Amino acid sequence: MKDTQTKEEILGKLRRAEDKIESALWQAVKDSNHEEELQLYKEVRDFLLSLLNLQSDLAQERDRILSYCLMRIDNTLVELGDNTNAVDRAREAFEVAQRSGNDVQLARCSLAYGTRLLNSGDLPAAESQFKLVYELAERYPNDKDIQQTLGWALIVRGHILNGKSLYTQALTVLEEAEGICLSIENYAGIAQVNGLLVQVYGNLNDPERAEVCKKKAEKYQKRAVEEKQ
Repeated sequence: MKDTQTKEEILGKLRRAEDKIESALWQAVKDSNHEEELQLYKEVRDFLLSLLNLQSDLAQERDRILSYCLMRIDNTLVELGDNTNAVDRAREAFEVAQRSGNDVQLARCSLAYGTRLLNSGDLPAAESQFKLVYELAERYPNDKDIQQTLGWALIVRGHILNGKSLYTQALTVLEEAEGICLSIENYAGIAQVNGLLVQVYGNLNDPERAEVCKKKAEKYQKRAVEEKQ
């Protein structure tokens, strides 16, 4: 970063970097080209890391976007089958989110980190991260982004309960998750909830409800993609 850049110029570059992350994410939803998605994230990461000696408020904004970028890099690597160091990658994103002081990004990265811990078999540490998401959701009941993160955290809990054969409990949690996602029109979340409900109702030997949820998952996945076109 050149010292001659004004604060407004730096903020503009940060906004464009964040837009590039969002564009790469939704393009991958449409074309499933995760290799290209990953390359774009890495370019944004390298740019953000090149911004040195920022004043504190700009540094926090840079870290907010950087934590999001690191989270997306980890998600994409896992999508491509690279689970090596996934916990460490998620921890780094979480720590950068903490540094940013942004509670929305802290909630997102806490959920992502908790999920990686869960997948590694460290349930107590994962539960600690999920607890932070619930606490932030209680603190910000009207924040759409944090409530969306809560909805996705409940989807993860639904997966856990389904895996433990606690199907009735899973249905209760997923009903709450769907209600949250519906209230904020988070179509991707609604699709994920119903995709999991297909499994739960399958385990309950209820093919009719499973089929209803399958159609609903397909419908909302399509709407999620169309929303970003």
